[in-house]
Amino acid sequence: MTGRAFGVLAVLTVATQLGGCATAPPLESAKLDGSPRSVVLHHPASGESVSVTYWRPGDGYDPAAMREISVLFRDRRSDEAIPIDPALVDMLVELRQRVGAAPESPIRITSGYRSGATNASLARSNPNVAENSYHLRGQAADFSIAGVPPARLAEEAAAMQRGGYAMYAHTGHVHVDTGPFRTWTPKTGEPRAPQILEAQARARAKAQALALAQKAGNAKARVQVADAGAKPAKAPVKSPAKAPAAPGAKAPPPDLARVRVALAQIKEMPVQKPAKR
Repeated sequence: MTGRAFGVLAVLTVATQLGGCATAPPLESAKLDGSPRSVVLHHPASGESVSVTYWRPGDGYDPAAMREISVLFRDRRSDEAIPIDPALVDMLVELRQRVGAAPESPIRITSGYRSGATNASLARSNPNVAENSYHLRGQAADFSIAGVPPARLAEEAAAMQRGGYAMYAHTGHVHVDTGPFRTWTPKTGEPRAPQILEAQARARAKAQALALAQKAGNAKARVQVADAGAKPAKAPVKSPAKAPAAPGAKAPPPDLARVRVALAQIKEMPVQKPAKR
């Protein structure tokens, strides 16, 4: 199958699934002005590119443009495509604007949608792949922009405080998704830029405070249980003292065997002669 034929097939595959793409998400989820929104997306491995105006004032999200975006975001292993969250595209466009990149600067998508089989296969060999990844829902992108350091993209994603983000310095890409606002440390031991740790630090401080409170509560409960169930210590048992012999009581009979031995020893002793004076 040729690339063109596949592209047509992919568009037809998602065409019936994208009926809702013309409806805009809440305005607070995309802090962009009322101008038409355009994006240039590029897939480095295949060389494919998409350049579309995907949102217009009064019309909202353009279904045809969103279908093209979905095709570029498709799973390259299974050739599957699903609708991509419009808020994710807005997030990428806003990040491009915040770092000062030109509107025609391509946003390089290294990983978009992933099928369940693809995600499971990647998770077996890559500890950074989550089993329930937002890539499975068309709500995540691993991307980069030529000439923009990954740390700068991650810093701006942190400042937006919208969705998840993480920087992967060993590959030079940044992950963003439209899930809850959060971040994490990639499982590669690479250093994190200090500017992008704010969200994680707040979450860690909250977790530590809860843990300390829980620990204090558990310790108090253990003391109360111990106090309630404690038994009085037993006094040490002393050996009974021998009572003094009563007046007039008979002494016990002598040990005859010992008496015989003592008499025999006396008989065997040599007789000493009186010393001369």
